[in-house]
Amino acid sequence: MQNILSEFKPRYDQATKDLFRKRTFIFLWLGIIFFPLFSLLDYVVSKENWLLFLFYRFCISFLLIAFVVILHRKTSHAVSKFVLFSAYICGGFCITMMALKMGGYTSSYYVGIMLIVVAGFAFLPLTVTQASVAGLCMYATYTIPIFFLYEHTGDSLTFFINNSFFFLGIIIVSLVQCHEDIKARRRKCRLTIHLESLNKDLTFYTHNLEDEVEKRVTEIAESELRYKELYNNILDQIVLINDKAAILLANQHFCDIIGQTQRDVRSTSFLDIVHPDCLAEVKNIMLPQLFQGNIIKDFQLTIRGVAGKKIDVECNARNISKHGKSLGFQFVIRDISERKKLEKTLVESYTLIDKSRTTAILALAKLSEFRDKDTGNHLERMREYSQILAKKLATKPEYKNYISTHYIDDIYLSSILHDIGKVGIPDDVLLKPGKLTYDEFEIMKRHAVYGGDAIQKSEKLTNGGQSFLSLGKAIAYHHHEKWDGSGYPYGLKGGDIPLSARIVALADVYDALTSKRCYKSAFSHEKAKEIIVQGSGRHFDPEVVDAFLSTEKTFQETRIKILIH
Repeated sequence: MQNILSEFKPRYDQATKDLFRKRTFIFLWLGIIFFPLFSLLDYVVSKENWLLFLFYRFCISFLLIAFVVILHRKTSHAVSKFVLFSAYICGGFCITMMALKMGGYTSSYYVGIMLIVVAGFAFLPLTVTQASVAGLCMYATYTIPIFFLYEHTGDSLTFFINNSFFFLGIIIVSLVQCHEDIKARRRKCRLTIHLESLNKDLTFYTHNLEDEVEKRVTEIAESELRYKELYNNILDQIVLINDKAAILLANQHFCDIIGQTQRDVRSTSFLDIVHPDCLAEVKNIMLPQLFQGNIIKDFQLTIRGVAGKKIDVECNARNISKHGKSLGFQFVIRDISERKKLEKTLVESYTLIDKSRTTAILALAKLSEFRDKDTGNHLERMREYSQILAKKLATKPEYKNYISTHYIDDIYLSSILHDIGKVGIPDDVLLKPGKLTYDEFEIMKRHAVYGGDAIQKSEKLTNGGQSFLSLGKAIAYHHHEKWDGSGYPYGLKGGDIPLSARIVALADVYDALTSKRCYKSAFSHEKAKEIIVQGSGRHFDPEVVDAFLSTEKTFQETRIKILIH
């Protein structure tokens, strides 16, 4: 609330100035058009003064055009106020001069002055003070010249009192209107700032979307779903259904996915958008459990998108209630098409495992290569560096019975799968040339879990798994863990991190440091070595760092050899 109060005055003042300048232009152009146009009325009412009045009107029009030119060249608010006030007085004085020719206070031309007053007060964003000054000045412009320059009769006083009564009455009514207009614009400004504040909060919390939705569900229910913009701004699909599976509410993202408008989707059953392949499971398993009060987590199904397109999604659902009364059932639906495609590709690729394990591994690595044109060389260097480190560690007594020749062969193959999960990361995050935002980095970090989950599923489908798949799974899950426990995705520490992941972690960082990227130049071997040594005991396993220092010449030779080829 304090932030809104501190931001309100400058925002409101600037918005008023911008509106004032914009309306001043329009007001001047209306005067330029309508002053000459009203000469048609002069021709009917006062034909004998028509040419003189036409001259007056064109003089005012040309003066207003000059004011428009000044306003185009000078952008300050003070100039806008001066131009408007001058145009206001000049217009009133012009009509007063006509009234002098038409009977002074008895002339009906005073209505023209009141027309300017009413139009200005209704159209321009004036404060009550500004409107009061402008109205009184216009009244003076009408009364004073006629009082001194026109010869009065007995009826003049009666007309003067009558005209003044209506004139001042219109000014008072217009002041009330100005006051209400100011209140409305202030209220609109506060609401705009408040909505922007809500959007900032929403953006901050989307990195942990499902937790945030659960925390805000109660607030949404208690406010009778007033904050509908929450649903429309969330990246995932949000749907609210009743106990008949009819859709009560859906965010714009969901409507776009299935190709319906917000209005049409409310007359649709959730079952209508479920693909026939999953319909029985949804009707007989998921919905009954949900309607019985159970919370549904990570339920996978397929929905029908635009033009019948099949979209694989993951669904979390729960009941929303208020004071013991159910308001509906909330669905948070996430598109997992890329992940399912990855799993399908992995399963299909591993059916070839008996023919050529190496071919299968390289084929899987191509899944990430097509997203980033530099991936191929990176994978080639990674497996060489990982093999060098594994061979060196195998000479140490504590690893002699652990790192076998078979282990070294497996890590040579499986190390290239470390970033396979990046297939599931959106292009706008994965291929972003600059530094990632906090939310984008949270999305990027998911690639470790995506890759590990995909390999784990493939491992289960290969008759008990293969040793290189076990290593690949450990590497995919844990190659971003750090020795001091500050890594991700699980914050493992020290020896809890699999050895294969510790080896690949160093190899990956070394290659990243010594390779050119769109956002940096390649570091020298010495600079990379310095950074790795500084990370010993924090980022990297000290024993793996020692192995690297013992083989750094081999690292350099390997990097140069691959670069040449």
